[in-house]
Amino acid sequence: MTQSDGKVCPEEPIDINIWQDYLPDPISWANSLLVHVIAVTALVLPFALRQMLDPVPVPKMRFGVTPLFISLPQLHGHADKSGGGGGGGVSDPFPASKGALPPFADTQFTPPMVKVPDMPLLPMPPTLLGAPEVKLPAMNLDLPWGDPNGVNGPQSGGPGTGGGIGNGIGPGVGPGKGPGYGPGQDGNWGGGPFIVGGGVSAPVPIYKPEPAYSEEARKAKFGGIVLLWIVVDAQGNVRDVQVAKRLGMGLDEEAVKAVQTWKFKPGLRQQMPVPVRVMVEVSFRLF
Repeated sequence: MTQSDGKVCPEEPIDINIWQDYLPDPISWANSLLVHVIAVTALVLPFALRQMLDPVPVPKMRFGVTPLFISLPQLHGHADKSGGGGGGGVSDPFPASKGALPPFADTQFTPPMVKVPDMPLLPMPPTLLGAPEVKLPAMNLDLPWGDPNGVNGPQSGGPGTGGGIGNGIGPGVGPGKGPGYGPGQDGNWGGGPFIVGGGVSAPVPIYKPEPAYSEEARKAKFGGIVLLWIVVDAQGNVRDVQVAKRLGMGLDEEAVKAVQTWKFKPGLRQQMPVPVRVMVEVSFRLF
């Protein structure tokens, strides 16, 4: 320090106690807390936003196709597999007359006729297209060819068309369509489509989109197997879907909707596509 006369005075000592207690500054504490909150928020916010914006992952599903085969009731001691049917007629105004069925054969050269021409162009015995080992009671009748469900009366091939017997269409017998017997179609007998076996191959899936997982089943983490009976027609399309084993929670409906869009390489009989009934399973699994 300098006095007015120019002399330098010694500085007075400053009383500093480094061990004394200092009270916290509220403003500094608040600023520090705010800085820490901002830092933590900056670290956590991107992860929180990502969880909010990202869609809920769709559960993975697994499903497969497993054809299952069944057998028809025994026919005269044979567990023959059959299906299909046929029909015919000659546009006769009278209903088809009652008669016996010709035998089944792997290849049909001559259709059955009630009125056989006196001079047939190709003298070959009439047959129906079907498994040769199948024997029906109507084949043992001592009657002219006809429809076992026909009427007793004047001989008539029936009002159908195609050259067979009945009121259907084709070179077969009955109300169906094709060279077989009965209300079905495409040969053989029994009504409806063929089943695998006896020379009939199984259809092969070539396009099978996955079914959707119902929201109810997804929330409950529920899964299992839905069994469906389906008919794969001669064009490889799925027809007549029926649920054989249910799961519930909307999974049955999702399985049916998906399978209805499937495409198949159709089943074959003598290298010809035919409608075939098979069972498929659709498995729902959460991973």
